[in-house]
Amino acid sequence: MKTLLAIVALTLGLALTTQCLAHHSYVAEFNADNPATIEGVVKEVWFKNPHIRYYITVTGEDGEEVVWDVRGLSPVKLVRQGWNKKTIKVGDRIKVYGHSGRTNKTILSIIEITLPDGSILSSRSVTYDITDDKK
Repeated sequence: MKTLLAIVALTLGLALTTQCLAHHSYVAEFNADNPATIEGVVKEVWFKNPHIRYYITVTGEDGEEVVWDVRGLSPVKLVRQGWNKKTIKVGDRIKVYGHSGRTNKTILSIIEITLPDGSILSSRSVTYDITDDKK
């Protein structure tokens, strides 16, 4: 019986350890010193853990379309701020302000989103915001 309990405890410990190690570093992926603003049409909504994502088609000055991977906080944090999976829908034209990716030029971490009606959503809580920069 003690052996069985030890095996169960070890298995749970290993499972929890891998979950902790799986999370990434914000500064390794995004550059807080390089904010950017993009505007485009929502192609796909991914409102699930670990972080919400919107895939946005942005048309460049050259007329070429590029799909941006726009990422936010976890759904539970955003729901507490009034968001839900229908707040932003496929086909919506939105403007996103955020921190650009370090190695990928088409990735953005959401700070603010301007909706089609002009209202602004924030993706950062006061304790989570790592800069005071503004557009």
